[in-house]
Amino acid sequence: MSKRVDLSSFGLPPSALLVVGVSGGADSLCLLHALHAAGYALIAAHFNHKLRPEAGAEAEAVRSVAKKMDVPFVTQSADVKEYAAREGLSIEEAARALRYRFLFAEARKHKAQAVAVGHTADDQVETVLMHFIRGAGLAGLKGMTVRTILPLFDTEIPLIRPLLSLWRADTESYCRAHRLDFTTDASNTDQTFFRNRLRHSLIPELEKYNPRLKEALARTAGALQGDHAALQEILDRAWKDVFADVGDGWFAFEKSGLAKLSPGLRRDLIRRAAEALRPDSRDFGFEALERAAAIIETPDGKQIDFVNGLYLFTEGGKIYFAAYEADLPFAQWPQVSNQLSVISNQCELGNGWVLVVEEYPPDTVHCSLFTDNWSAWLDADTTGSRLEVRPRRAADRFQPLGMDGQSVKLSDFFVNVKLPRRARAKWPLVCAGAEIVWLAGYRIAHPFRITEKTKRVVHLSLVNKK
Repeated sequence: MSKRVDLSSFGLPPSALLVVGVSGGADSLCLLHALHAAGYALIAAHFNHKLRPEAGAEAEAVRSVAKKMDVPFVTQSADVKEYAAREGLSIEEAARALRYRFLFAEARKHKAQAVAVGHTADDQVETVLMHFIRGAGLAGLKGMTVRTILPLFDTEIPLIRPLLSLWRADTESYCRAHRLDFTTDASNTDQTFFRNRLRHSLIPELEKYNPRLKEALARTAGALQGDHAALQEILDRAWKDVFADVGDGWFAFEKSGLAKLSPGLRRDLIRRAAEALRPDSRDFGFEALERAAAIIETPDGKQIDFVNGLYLFTEGGKIYFAAYEADLPFAQWPQVSNQLSVISNQCELGNGWVLVVEEYPPDTVHCSLFTDNWSAWLDADTTGSRLEVRPRRAADRFQPLGMDGQSVKLSDFFVNVKLPRRARAKWPLVCAGAEIVWLAGYRIAHPFRITEKTKRVVHLSLVNKK
């Protein structure tokens, strides 16, 4: 083998313990042997996918090789076909998920510093070509990196690929030189799998146009990794500029800040948030990202569906990106679940909000009758002695001040004032009997306004005590 395995770029000390994924093929046996020769402490981990009759014998062959090297051996098996059918995954996706779940579980169990797998330059070329055909952006076209974190499996232990600069022919030569009997997976010739069709049909056809196609694609991936790293630095700064808040299953961004960014940066920010919300999804597609990036052009309350149970909506100068199952915060709004009687000068609404009630004779009121939307001055004789606070009802109507007593559907009024949709059901309505007196935060009702005939004034204010 003309090239050697170089671990210097991974920042792993010679004392590091590595879990090595070993299938029994030339790539993984080369990896195991080279790491062992370099002095690393290893655990050989073999996953049996139960996809072929000879799978059991291959597991025993790996066990034998590990024993000869005096390397601890661990194994696990699972029915990949059954798992794929149950989860709605392809065989390749299911096999990858179960294999990595096993490898990282062993790494956590044994406190390993990394999981090592035997991906080669050939795998890199096939990966880049697959992403290109499927329409991936820079994140996909850069291919695999020598060191990465896979949050779905572990947020701290890295996956390393020490053989990524070597070709499959190099690993086979290494195995022959060191008398390592490797197996050849018969399913690698099955062209029902997309990757195999690329390997055996498309790449040979493209090599008719460029005999050094694979080298060219490998160089391109390397160059794009540098570009991608530079973009991540720009993206980190942009994220800090537009990030507003985060919770369990959601992110919020400042709409004005997001609007100043280029469409490409907006797409990449959305991709980053989507990857955090759905770490099990590997590619979100350009069309979905483009559709999501257009959210800055939509008015408040507008919702845009993304993919994989995610959606975006605008609200109060922010853009929320959330999972449908997420419990988004309501702390910024008053909310009330049940009908409450206002029997004192303060009424606890919950969610940190308090309704304060104060009564004055008209000649002692020296302040403006309008201070802000969270304060209301009303005729106390028209409101009566008992006020109530309740959420909306289906048939509610409202007579907003300024409409000469005309009534409107409360639902229409909510839409007109752009009250966020998700806040409407429990928005507090101050009522006198069946009539709405004050739509807190927006408008008092015309019949309860102060006039020249008013003898007593009641002042309502809604205060957030948090």
